[in-house]
Amino acid sequence: MYVAVIGLGFVGLTLSLALAEKGVRVAGIEIKEESYKKLSQGIPTFNESGIDRYLERNLGKNFEVYSKLEDLVEKPEYYVLCVATPITDGSLNMEHLIRATKSIGKIMNGDEMVIVRSTCPVGTTRQNVLPTLEKELHDRNIEKNVKISFAPERTAEGVALKELNELPQIIGGINEECSFLATKLFRSLTPTIIQVSSLETAEMIKLIDNSFRDVKFAYANEIMLLCEKLGVDTHECIKNSNIHYGRNNIPLPSPGVGGPCLSKDPYLLIGKDDILELHPEQKSLIFAGRKINESIPKTIANKIKRLIPNKNSKIFVMGFAFKGEPETDDIRNSSTLDLVQNLISEHTIYGHDPVVSSETLKGLNVKPVSLEEGFKDADCVIIMNNHMKYRDLDILKLLKKSSQPCIFIDTWRLFDRKIFEKNESIIYSGIGIV
Repeated sequence: MYVAVIGLGFVGLTLSLALAEKGVRVAGIEIKEESYKKLSQGIPTFNESGIDRYLERNLGKNFEVYSKLEDLVEKPEYYVLCVATPITDGSLNMEHLIRATKSIGKIMNGDEMVIVRSTCPVGTTRQNVLPTLEKELHDRNIEKNVKISFAPERTAEGVALKELNELPQIIGGINEECSFLATKLFRSLTPTIIQVSSLETAEMIKLIDNSFRDVKFAYANEIMLLCEKLGVDTHECIKNSNIHYGRNNIPLPSPGVGGPCLSKDPYLLIGKDDILELHPEQKSLIFAGRKINESIPKTIANKIKRLIPNKNSKIFVMGFAFKGEPETDDIRNSSTLDLVQNLISEHTIYGHDPVVSSETLKGLNVKPVSLEEGFKDADCVIIMNNHMKYRDLDILKLLKKSSQPCIFIDTWRLFDRKIFEKNESIIYSGIGIV
């Protein structure tokens, strides 16, 4: 098989390398000049476990990188669309998807299989991608039925290459032939293929996966806000309610829910107000959950402002990636960015992340520092993601370097609060506790 993957961001590059590792020939298309140059040289464009090894083994063999589809000498059997579908200024930006679709339509002969993997609202593949391909073929006097399927990406950053070989793959084809052809490709990765009845069903599955998790986390975060108001420990409540009680699996609260998926997909699901139209007298649970999760960084910032009334204080923020575990350098829609935005006008922000580059932090108007430098003379130290390296810190020793007393906000509760109780030089706080 010969596959062209359009878009070599997280979704496209991990898929390309996973396929190449299994012996599938892959042409990766990346129009961003800087990313194209790096990948051509075997340099990964983001942090992901195992990606450097996969790239080294397959580049120039089963995997080749191109800056445009027109450069392909051989026509692929499959085209897989993995371009970004961001929300810009509150609206879904379909520009990248439509442009990539047109580029396929201009060179395909009509016999190839087109698979959409970009996350999009339900109906996009049939109502937008398919007509665009048909028009491009028609303009070239090719009258053929386009073969098209939707196969959502469902991996987690940090473990994507592993999960691509393990997780079930959802396939929704426009007909049985298309489902079969898409299955043939993904069967090279995983033994578990789930064929669903339509393009729309496959699109819906992707959105409900992430929206459910967002609502679940929102429940935990709302309980956290309530516990703080009532003066009880959220972690103590949730952990004990879950013990040997199979009907419960309540997650612990977090300093917001960010990242490129959970912060976007709920809006894609309810973007047309379909749920509100069904129940006009009620508010959308999905929308409400998203707003709760978006509010948490500001809530934390307000707590810091109450605890540190003096302006121009040194605040040391640890963890800028949207999650720490599994490890990633992705800061897209990170809760930390919202926190910094709410503090930076009044305080000086120093930052550290085990993976995110200093250049990236500088771009956020944050001063990148080592851990030791960050703790030194800090008025407030706050941990914003759960990276494993933060769990192993000698936190009391580091906090001795800070201003006295120092505000220490452990949003992930990585450390036992009891170790701070007899230390008057440290004012310990977190989320879900007073």
